[in-house]
Amino acid sequence: MEPASTKVLRDEIADIDAQIIDLLATRMDITDELAKAKKASGQSAWDDDVEKRIVNRYNELCQEVNLTKEEADQIARLILSISKERQMRIYNE
Repeated sequence: MEPASTKVLRDEIADIDAQIIDLLATRMDITDELAKAKKASGQSAWDDDVEKRIVNRYNELCQEVNLTKEEADQIARLILSISKERQMRIYNE
């Protein structure tokens, strides 16, 4: 069997990228709602313990699909950084 062409592989990556962005946008919408709910109930904007649990969850999920701990940490930290910025913006409104 012949290997897939670079065009086919790039097209597959583009499709996956679109799905990733859609899922991230949904996650950020929920993050915004979470921030509003926390603000309304007087909770703090950010919880370091929750952040640690999220990073651990990413590590476990990435292990299941053969991504390294370093890759899992990078992914989690980037997503959490964006989430934190969005939540802080809502808290400061």
